[in-house]
Amino acid sequence: MDTSSIIIGVFFLVLFMAPLIFIILKQKKFQHKYQQKLKEVAKTNSLNLTSTEINYWSFLGFDQVKKVLLLGDTYHPEHIEQLSLSEIHHSQLIAPGKKTSEIKEIKVKLSGHFGVKEIVFYKDEDNISADAAVYLNTAKKWLGTIQKA
Repeated sequence: MDTSSIIIGVFFLVLFMAPLIFIILKQKKFQHKYQQKLKEVAKTNSLNLTSTEINYWSFLGFDQVKKVLLLGDTYHPEHIEQLSLSEIHHSQLIAPGKKTSEIKEIKVKLSGHFGVKEIVFYKDEDNISADAAVYLNTAKKWLGTIQKA
């Protein structure tokens, strides 16, 4: 009786833990992929990234000494843009909705002589489970970083 209880317990432990471990490993692989892309671009441009952000929609890197922002879109990862913060004339957080439950999209809009660039932090998509409040705080943090520098 004791052996069978232990076997059943281990079976259920593996049954519930295997999907969680799979999701964690998949997320780490996803983040590592874009982290490497940022590092490659930073290395070729002699940048030292002091902070990075990788989410489902975009990835960012910031060199605080040279005041350079690297930004890319996960849908087009081969195209990473480099913006000097002195080129940015206006930056704005766009998060339509009064409550976080009403927010469908969170982005930071940058404008300057380069035109208008949008950094997407959150989109309400069916296949991605993400919390808008977390991404709203992340977008505010990056907007503050851009505006301070």
